[in-house]
Amino acid sequence: MPWPCWGKPELRHPGTHILYNTDLHVKEGGGTFRARFGIERNGETLLAEDSYSRGSDLTDGYPEFTMGVLKKLGWDSELTAEERAIIEKIGGGNIDAVSWAIDLSGGMQRICLEHGVMHYGNGKARANAWNLPDPVPVHREPIYTPRPELVAKYPTRPDERQFRLPNIGMSVQKGAVDRNIAREFPIILTSGRLVEYEGGGEETRSNRWLAELQQDMFVEVNVGDAADRGIKDGQWIWVYGAEGGAKIRVKALVTERVGRGVAWMPFHFSGFYQGKDMRQFYPEGTDPIVLGESVNTITTYGYDPVTGMQEPKATLCQIRTS
Repeated sequence: MPWPCWGKPELRHPGTHILYNTDLHVKEGGGTFRARFGIERNGETLLAEDSYSRGSDLTDGYPEFTMGVLKKLGWDSELTAEERAIIEKIGGGNIDAVSWAIDLSGGMQRICLEHGVMHYGNGKARANAWNLPDPVPVHREPIYTPRPELVAKYPTRPDERQFRLPNIGMSVQKGAVDRNIAREFPIILTSGRLVEYEGGGEETRSNRWLAELQQDMFVEVNVGDAADRGIKDGQWIWVYGAEGGAKIRVKALVTERVGRGVAWMPFHFSGFYQGKDMRQFYPEGTDPIVLGESVNTITTYGYDPVTGMQEPKATLCQIRTS
């Protein structure tokens, strides 16, 4: 998807794709690798060499833009009086340290786009992430894995304290294997986005045009899994999580879009809890048009310190008609 769109709306930026593309001008959606790991390591530059976006005024690597960088290039003269005033207010006594990321004026992004450069810098891609727990990616089985026999060879990371909190993923994984959780919860559950809704969905489910398009929380179930369980398309069913006896009541979408042994649910719903309508607890006038179960009611423990993401995006569940 063309995300993110840089600058203020009047620039009409089309969006920069997740993967970099130096064949396009940055105003047309091109981009570089973000220079977010510093500019040098072990005496070697971390900035790009002989690589830059089409139409770029800078034909080599460069760091993330700050007011200081803008001054060195002489581009600060292109700021409007209003943009400069906002940057000065943010920076206080050290405006050179104000970066594009906290420049609320949008001026740095605007100027960078005009010069064909990316405000987040132009650095090298890296295969060795030296400051992450796994510098080189390795396979690790999910905490709640459907293949417990693989845990001994591909365990999750050891228990350790992260951000002042204990991460006990290995202990939870071992407990799940010892209890043979995968036998009772044989379906891999993943969650993701819908086009119609955004985030937790409270705002978009309050939009009557969007609410009309997705009126019920649902789970995508493979045709074979549905047949084994006597589940029909559009039927209200129960999905059970692998922790704490959690369950949610949702509609079945029987489809071949998910493989056998896999289920998928959107994460934009709330307002029901384990089959109970909670609309009465919303303050008057604040309840969205569409309510539904939250998939996170049945997701499980887990945090991946390598990607900085919650691991329950992939967990186990069981699906039944009652």
